[in-house]
Amino acid sequence: MRSRRFLMAAALAAAFVPGSAAAEDLKGHWSLAAQGGTDLELSGDVHTGGAGTVLSLPTSVEARSWSDVYDPGFRGQLEVGYGVGPASEAFLRGSYYKMKSGTLQVGTVAGLALNADFAEYKERGAELGYRYYFRSGKPLKLYVAALAGLRFVSELPATFSVPAAGVVLSDVPFYDSSTVGVFGADLGLTFDLGKRVALGLETGPRYQTGLSDLEGLAGTGLEKINDTGSRWSMPIVATIRFRF
Repeated sequence: MRSRRFLMAAALAAAFVPGSAAAEDLKGHWSLAAQGGTDLELSGDVHTGGAGTVLSLPTSVEARSWSDVYDPGFRGQLEVGYGVGPASEAFLRGSYYKMKSGTLQVGTVAGLALNADFAEYKERGAELGYRYYFRSGKPLKLYVAALAGLRFVSELPATFSVPAAGVVLSDVPFYDSSTVGVFGADLGLTFDLGKRVALGLETGPRYQTGLSDLEGLAGTGLEKINDTGSRWSMPIVATIRFRF
């Protein structure tokens, strides 16, 4: 938490610090960057709605989005870049992200509240991309990037409960551990503290493909509510970059 706050504060302060010499021509040079921040959930459902029976009782489930189910978590990333032109570079990025869920109502069973607790979401990923800088000769510059990669998402079971009836269904299989595709773009602002060090802020949309569903609700009529799991999100990260 402290390191994330430090990176965010340093990146914001950088825009107001008088700059030294701008970074040199990128072509043929390597870079190493550390990034920290979080994701904003834009769209996508953890599960859709449906109707069926649980314990022989009429059950109704309402759709719940990723932002309904999970609180924003911590994203950490490490990146290696290589200059392929005077103002452009290719990069390989590794990432880690996790977020936690609290108890929330997802529907009713015979008119009684049906609650769910989803397991902690964890992902590890790798992205390959291309970045282009505008005003490349200036200390303060903008850049855009396009990227694609894979994410490896942990298994996501769920515990369902009907508190008024004292009923708990623990660790119901919901999503299997999944390998999913990710596609996106970056928009960033970077400030050169010198020829070798830069600070910045970065954001951009990400689309993550659907998760591998499990049949933990087989026989209830609710089997299709987890035939989803894709998400649109917006990472926001602070960056410190070293060039050599």
